Amino acid sequence: MLTLLFMHLVIRNCLLFVSSISAFAQGFSQVTNPIKNNGVQSNVLLNKAQQSSLTPVTFKTFISANGKASGSGIFNHTSPKSHVFNPDNAPAVWLVPLENNNENWVEKEMPMPSGINDKLRQEIDAERSQRLKNAGVQPRRSILNDRQTPKTDIDPEVIKGYNLPAGGGTPNDNHIAVGNDGKFVSVMNTVIRAHREDGSIARAFTLVNFDNVNKEIDTIPKMDRTYDPRVIYDPVADRYVVLYMHGVTDKSSFIVVGFSQTNDPTKSWNVYKIPGTPIADTVWSDYPIVSQTKEDIYFTVNLLANGSSWEEGFREAVIWQLNKQDGYDGKPLRKNFFHNLKYENVSLWSICPMQNSPLPNGFDNYFLTVRPYSRRNDTVFLHRITNSLNSGNALWTLEVLKAPNPYGFPPSALQPDTAYKLRTNDARVLSGIRLGSSIHYFQNSINFNTYQASIMHGTISDLPSINRRKDISVPLPAKPTLFTKLFTHDSLDFGYPAVAACNLSADEDGTFDPAMVVTTVHSSPWHYPSAGAFYINRYGEYSNYVPFREGDSLIYYSFLGKGEQRWGDYEGIQAKFNEPGVFYAVGSYGAKNLSMWGHVARIKLGDTGSQRGIASVKVFPIPATAKVNIEFQTLKEGPVWGQIYTEDGKPVRTTSWMFNDNLYPETRINRGSVSGLSASSVQDPSAIDQNSTSFALYCYPGTHRFAVHTTHLAPGIYFLKLKSSGPFGGSLKNEQSFKIIIQP
Repeated sequence: MLTLLFMHLVIRNCLLFVSSISAFAQGFSQVTNPIKNNGVQSNVLLNKAQQSSLTPVTFKTFISANGKASGSGIFNHTSPKSHVFNPDNAPAVWLVPLENNNENWVEKEMPMPSGINDKLRQEIDAERSQRLKNAGVQPRRSILNDRQTPKTDIDPEVIKGYNLPAGGGTPNDNHIAVGNDGKFVSVMNTVIRAHREDGSIARAFTLVNFDNVNKEIDTIPKMDRTYDPRVIYDPVADRYVVLYMHGVTDKSSFIVVGFSQTNDPTKSWNVYKIPGTPIADTVWSDYPIVSQTKEDIYFTVNLLANGSSWEEGFREAVIWQLNKQDGYDGKPLRKNFFHNLKYENVSLWSICPMQNSPLPNGFDNYFLTVRPYSRRNDTVFLHRITNSLNSGNALWTLEVLKAPNPYGFPPSALQPDTAYKLRTNDARVLSGIRLGSSIHYFQNSINFNTYQASIMHGTISDLPSINRRKDISVPLPAKPTLFTKLFTHDSLDFGYPAVAACNLSADEDGTFDPAMVVTTVHSSPWHYPSAGAFYINRYGEYSNYVPFREGDSLIYYSFLGKGEQRWGDYEGIQAKFNEPGVFYAVGSYGAKNLSMWGHVARIKLGDTGSQRGIASVKVFPIPATAKVNIEFQTLKEGPVWGQIYTEDGKPVRTTSWMFNDNLYPETRINRGSVSGLSASSVQDPSAIDQNSTSFALYCYPGTHRFAVHTTHLAPGIYFLKLKSSGPFGGSLKNEQSFKIIIQP
C-alpha cells in the first residue's frame, strides 16, 4: 500500500564567509588563518592548485552554521582546452545489435561508488531475510492510495520506448539529455550514444574515444578506468555537455568535460581535462553529480585516498563551478573549487547538486548532503553557492536541518529468486530540483515498517533566493521548513530515483507549480528488475507507479555473488523543454540471459492541470508556511470573497499594503500566471460591500488559481471560507470552507 509519511524538520544553524587572498599578487606565505586539510596547510593546497591553473588563483575561507561549519574555496582556476573531438573520426565499434544474443559478450563490474558500507548492508539484509523466513513471502496487491484526483487523470503515459544494449560494464550508470529538436544523447558506463528523433542510434563511441581519438592520454587499461558518465542539455544555448571520470589513482585521475560546438551531438566537441587531484597528490576523484544554472555548470565528486577502503580512504567531497560559455567557445575554462567542507570538523561527503528547474535560470545553486551510510539518521545538510562565477562573489554557506523521523540505509532489493539480491548502495540524495524558493529531493531509504527499499521525497520550502521578485515577494519565515514523504509500495523495492520538473512558467511571486515526474527502477519477489515512473501533481498527490519497461529475467552476473548483484548507481530523466508535458527517462531492466540492459522511455503526462476544469475547490499545500494556493472554477461572472478565521471562529484582522499604487489587505493575494487560467483580478474588499472579508476577487467564468500569503499569521489552525456570487464548478453550493494548518 502506498504510504505517505510526513516529517517536519527544524533548522539548527546558518551562514557566511571570512577571508580572501591572492596567491599570485600577495604570495603564498601571506595566506591568513590557514585551514588544515588532513594535515596539509592551506598554502600548500593553494600551491598545488596553482600548478594546474593557467591563471593566478585566489583563496577564500568560509565560516557557517554559527561557527560549526567551515570550508575553503580556490577561485579563478583555469584549464586549457585539451582537444576537439569529432565523432566522425571515432570507430563505431559500439553499435552493437539491439538483441543480447551474443554469447561471447563479456561485461565487467564498474567501479563501486565511494561510501558503500558493506557490513551494514549485510546486517540489514540478514534482518530482512529473517523477517521473510518468519512471516513468509505473501502476495500483495498494487498501490492503494486515497486521492482526491482520479488516478486515471494523472497517471503518466508511456508513448515510445527504446532498448539500449549493455554499456561495457555492470551496473548501468544511465543518464540522458534531449534537445529541442528531438535528438537525444544517452550515456551508459563506457558508452556515449547520439540518437535520432526516432530513437535510432546515429553515432556511438566510447569514453576512451572521447578522451582522444588519436592517442592515449594514459597508458593504463581503459575498460574499467573511464566511468560514471553524465550528460545535460542547455536549452538556452542549445548545446550538450558530457562529463565523466577517468582513473582510480592520483596518477591517472581527472574529470573529462566535453561541450558540443553545435546542437548536433554527432559533430565536434570541445574537450577539457580537469584535475582529479586538485589539492593533493595521493587522492583521486569519484562519483560525479552535475547541475546547471544560467551561466555555470556545477559538479560534485568525492576525493578518495589511493588503495584504501571507503571507510579509511574518504577524504572529502568537493564542488566544482565551471563557466559554460568558456566551454562552448573553446576558450580556457574558468572554474571555482570549493573544498574542505566540514561540519563540527567532520568532512561532508556525497554532495548532490539540485537541478535549477524548470529551466536552468538563476545564478545560485543549492546542494544536499545526508548521512547515507547510517542505519538510522535525522540530519540533512543544505549547501548553497550564492552566485555565479562571473560575479566574482560566489560564496559557500551551510544550514543544518534535523528530522524528528529518520531516513535509513536501504536493504538490498529482492528478485523472484530471493537469493539473488540487488544492491541499493546507500541512502545518499540522488536527485533533486529547485523551484524558486522550494527544493524537492529524492533518496533511497529503508521503510522501517516493512524493511523494503523505498524512496524518500523531501521538500524544503521558503528558501532565500536572489531570484525572487523583490516587488511582490513576501517576507520569508525565519527558517526554511522541510517535510518528507516515503513513497513505498506493498510489493516493490525501489531504487535510484531521478526527478524532473513539469511546468515552465513561474507564478507572480517567483514560485513555481510543484508538479514533477520521478523515475526509478523496481524489483520484487514477483517482478523481474524493471524501470518505471510516477507523477506528483501540484496538490502533492501521487499517481500510480507506471512501469515503462518490464524485466525479462533476473539480473545475475556470475563473477558477482548471488547476494552481491549490482543494480545501478543512478538513472536519468529530463523534460523536453519546448514540448510541455513530455519527458525522456532512462532506466535499467533484467534482459535475456540474466544481463542488464537500459531502456529510454518517452513519457507524456495525462494531467492537464489548469488547462481543464476542476471538480471542486482545492486548497494546497496543507500544512502551509508562507502561503496557500486556492484553485476553483466559476460558472458565471462575479465576485468571490474570502475570509480567514481563527480556530475559535474569530475573523483574522487585516492591515493594508501597497502594490502598484493600490491598497490591498494584509492577507495578500497573487494571481497565478498559469496557462489556461481564466481572467480575474484582485479587488479592494470594501468596494464589494462584504463584511469581515480578508480578500475579494472578481472572476470571469473559468478556472482560477490564487496564492493567499499567510506569513503574518501565527502558527496554528485556521479556517478559510470562500463565497461566490454563483455556484462553484463541480458543486451546487456557493460557499466552501477549508481547514488550514500554518507551520512555524
